[in-house]
Amino acid sequence: MSDPHGSDDAEPAVLARIPRHLTCDPELDWSIFADPARSGFVAGLDQSVLRRSSTLQRVVDLAASLAGSRFSQISLVGDSQLVPAAHGLGELDSAQRSPVDDSLCSVTMALGEWLVIGDARTHHLVRDLLPVRSGMVGSYLGIPMRTSSGHIVGALCVYDSDESSWPTDLASTLEDLVVFAMNEIELIASVEAGASSVRQLTAVIQQIVAPADVAPPPGVEITGRFRSADVGGDWYDWILLGDRLALTIGDVAGHGLQAVATMATLKAYVRSYVVEGHDPTQTLERTSKVFDMSCSNDMATVLDARYAPSTRVLTYASAGHPPPLVVREGRAFFANLDPGPPVGFGRVGASEHRVELRPDDIVVFYTDGLFEERRVVADHSLEALRAEAERVAGVTRSLDEFADALIATTISDTDDDACLIALRA
Repeated sequence: MSDPHGSDDAEPAVLARIPRHLTCDPELDWSIFADPARSGFVAGLDQSVLRRSSTLQRVVDLAASLAGSRFSQISLVGDSQLVPAAHGLGELDSAQRSPVDDSLCSVTMALGEWLVIGDARTHHLVRDLLPVRSGMVGSYLGIPMRTSSGHIVGALCVYDSDESSWPTDLASTLEDLVVFAMNEIELIASVEAGASSVRQLTAVIQQIVAPADVAPPPGVEITGRFRSADVGGDWYDWILLGDRLALTIGDVAGHGLQAVATMATLKAYVRSYVVEGHDPTQTLERTSKVFDMSCSNDMATVLDARYAPSTRVLTYASAGHPPPLVVREGRAFFANLDPGPPVGFGRVGASEHRVELRPDDIVVFYTDGLFEERRVVADHSLEALRAEAERVAGVTRSLDEFADALIATTISDTDDDACLIALRA
């Protein structure tokens, strides 16, 4: 890497080892390896903590499953290559010692975008690299991993020893997994670096809590809000599944960094089952099973839903989470709900419910930090939230104004985090 205290003309250590024909390729920008902030981020990561992350392992397992490939891995490149999680490679020691100059990950990073290769043996960017020449990599798909500040620090890679015709939409699906993995890595980096200020930690948590920016189907508006009052485990998410929207909101019990780490893991589990195409009840049942095995001392409430704009039908199921709130023509009511127990209590056994929304209906999903009051029974607090939603609907015009006003409500006196999703049909 270039010396920050010396000449900028010094050739970076990584760049010096890259084959010359690749360093001259106009498609590739190797200057990213000369950035001391980028290499410093990777060097500052605690490798042992990264390798223990169940979230990163879940990401590579799901990536391989979605791609139908034998191998997948997360590779981070500083002065050398680090593989904190891999699928199909067995013991990671040999993968962690992979030289940077023979790394398809490094080529992906220098490209700065998806690298999709059906036949690696004939592709001009990778055919001369050792993993390809040895026959280990015959086909490859890599997606760069960027920090929140924009530095490319690694890649999510899936590959096989044979040629492959990758599905056309696979890379965009894997990008969602990259977001989860990078959120986990940055959270670990923040904690390990001793970033203890509320402002710094809240910024990291905000990235984990909120979903990626996904445009809803035509005729549907959706927005979400997060209010940080404490370091807790609230989150919300939505993803487009063809012509339907999948929406999820949840709340991990407890506070502190453990709750945040559990929340990140749980959110990744839920989204992975949603992406696999399971309905709300199946998603909650599978999530609860894997959550019990990996987070046996924790519990959380989750509400999972699907909305089909063509029929205006919302289907949903709850693992201990409060019911959706529907605002219709200035009046608000709670949708029917028979919740199962929270995840962490074995099988969820949640019932699926349906409600048909009318044009301009607003449906609100929320966590208990929005309404819970000390020494007040939950039914009374929920009634106060229902009345507040009616009031807010009467004095706001846009969905964003509605969400801003509702998340600012002062009903709750518990100093807890709060999340909400507001959808207008």
